[in-house]
Amino acid sequence: MRILSFVIIVSAVIVSATGCQSTPKQQKELIVVDFKPDTTLRYELVSERDTFIDLDPEGVASKKGSSKPQKIYEKLEMVIAYTPVEVDPYGLSTISATCESVKVTRQAKKQSPTDVMEQLKGKTFTFKVSPVGKIEDYSQIQKIVLDLGEKTITTGDPKKGRIKSPDMISDFVALQWHIWDSIASIENPLKGVKPNQSWTTTQIIPLPVPVQAVKETTYTLKEIDHSGNYKKAIIESSFAKSEETLGSWPKRYEGKFQMKGILGFLKGYRITDISGSGEQTFNIDTGTVISEHQEYKTKMSANFMLPLGGMKPQIDIDQKISLRLLDQ
Repeated sequence: MRILSFVIIVSAVIVSATGCQSTPKQQKELIVVDFKPDTTLRYELVSERDTFIDLDPEGVASKKGSSKPQKIYEKLEMVIAYTPVEVDPYGLSTISATCESVKVTRQAKKQSPTDVMEQLKGKTFTFKVSPVGKIEDYSQIQKIVLDLGEKTITTGDPKKGRIKSPDMISDFVALQWHIWDSIASIENPLKGVKPNQSWTTTQIIPLPVPVQAVKETTYTLKEIDHSGNYKKAIIESSFAKSEETLGSWPKRYEGKFQMKGILGFLKGYRITDISGSGEQTFNIDTGTVISEHQEYKTKMSANFMLPLGGMKPQIDIDQKISLRLLDQ
């Protein structure tokens, strides 16, 4: 059953008089997310980034000029299978998600233990989603995230207190929370969308530090592609810094802790700039996201735990996010 199939798509051709000529405007398309009972959708989800940490970008402490940034490379690869267990075309549908595989790759000056995210393999959680693709009940996801967050913090040495190892929990959260955002954030979805129409939303930014930050995402329907075996929407996206907060931000850690590694010597992290773009392919006929790719740069400022002669650390992050429907 197609979600919102009871809605009649209104295709209006507006005629503007120019002498004896008339020019039809572009037709609107009804674009909605659809889940079919007992039909599993398997996605490969990837979050990858290079983090460059420059402790003295202005060369305050060196006569040789600016320092050489330290680099941290991280990559999270997951395959998650989504199966509808209860479909309600007019209300909330219940989706069961099983994490079939997880792999984290990390390259840094000092290697860290296995990422706690790899413990997600084999786990299943459910959530409820609206007819347009907005997650409405994420309590089970929240429980998993808190459990993973607790496992990445150790209390081995009482003198050092609780130490948090690097993890990619926020990457999992960002991928899961926003998988259908391109559709869920459309204003007045029942009115349809036409090419070149844009709409905005705010989304979680996955970061190597436990900072709650969001980006402003602007989606634009680039075109409706009628070639091939199905009708698809090509949706472009662009990203910018946002001062807003995300009300449903999932809590990842509880209590106080010290971060392990070079990032643990810094505090006062602040986003100074975000820029980038992306593109998604959406199957209008089946109401399914086919693929998406995002690339953006995040700039951050920070301070040392103790003042160090006017040095002002700077962090640059090159982020890539992608998802791909498997078994098409």
